[in-house]
Amino acid sequence: MAPHIPDSIDAKLLGLYLSDHLTGATAGVSRIGRMAEAFADTPVAAELAQLSAALRRERELLRGLIHDLGVRQRPHRQAAAWLAERVGRLKLNGRIVRRSPLTMVLEAELMRSAVMGKLGGWETLQELAPGLGLDPATFATLAADARSQIETLGRVHGHARRNAFRKHGDIST
Repeated sequence: MAPHIPDSIDAKLLGLYLSDHLTGATAGVSRIGRMAEAFADTPVAAELAQLSAALRRERELLRGLIHDLGVRQRPHRQAAAWLAERVGRLKLNGRIVRRSPLTMVLEAELMRSAVMGKLGGWETLQELAPGLGLDPATFATLAADARSQIETLGRVHGHARRNAFRKHGDIST
């Protein structure tokens, strides 16, 4: 049976919900990709690169789900998220040439919060899946992956905070 939205589910609200999660995923993919590049010289680089690849795959899955269910994608929201993520990079951090040691701390916190929100999305879709003609196990797996990603970001955050507040902090150690 093909995915569909039954009459018992408000298609407009579900569409907005999925679009909002796609907007978050778009910003998250951009942010984690930037982190993976910026912190390539750190002990957490491999984990960030794996997380970046996973978030890109999940965003494409979500994009496909929106298409399969026939709800509006609202590309202007994804464009706005992309732009907002770029503007967020312009914050003053007291450094002109080098990145601030606080950058990794704050970005890990931001991404951990974002993945917590994504976890809620996967749990919601797991619950709605039978009515939508989808396999709940898919979303259970994605929820488990999100929990693992939260742990990964916790390790990234731990590394960052151990190094960020040292005088002449060096996050690469």
